[in-house]
Amino acid sequence: MPKSLRHRLLEKGWSEQEIEKTMSLMYSEDKRTKQAGFVKATHPIIYWVGLVVAIIGNLLLAVTLIPFLMILNSIQLYIILGIVGFVFGGLFNVILKDIEQVDQTHHVVAGIFIPAIALITVYIMTTVANRFNEVINNPNPHNAIILSIIYLVCFSAPYFIYKIKDLVWHKKQKAPPAAA
Repeated sequence: MPKSLRHRLLEKGWSEQEIEKTMSLMYSEDKRTKQAGFVKATHPIIYWVGLVVAIIGNLLLAVTLIPFLMILNSIQLYIILGIVGFVFGGLFNVILKDIEQVDQTHHVVAGIFIPAIALITVYIMTTVANRFNEVINNPNPHNAIILSIIYLVCFSAPYFIYKIKDLVWHKKQKAPPAAA
């Protein structure tokens, strides 16, 4: 177990007076109030920046994957798209967890909006790649609906895993202690 700040400062030779002054500066009520105000003021900015980054990331992903859609067979593509969806879903889940801590309404909106955008993006990406395949006579079309579903399932998996873990943790916290 890590030592408290007070113990570490004592070990370094600080006097009780110095430690008390430092602790009062670091953990004062004024400092907490200022930080709460800062968090409340910056929350909408962080939310919208996170949302824009997630949307741009999905669009860049779509553009990047078009050449792969044209050359890979279905199984290879499903695996790659599943892995990429899981990774992007994990990154998005980190953003969602932070939003959830502060504002439940924005959390729900983002939780529906971003996967919907990702689903539409993958569908359009697949359709564009199939059109390119038609133009160059490449007989490697892919089903846009199947690819969209695979991406959506893998993209959503980290969030559902987090929610299940959170639910299990809350149940353990509420469970009465076992009798000895």
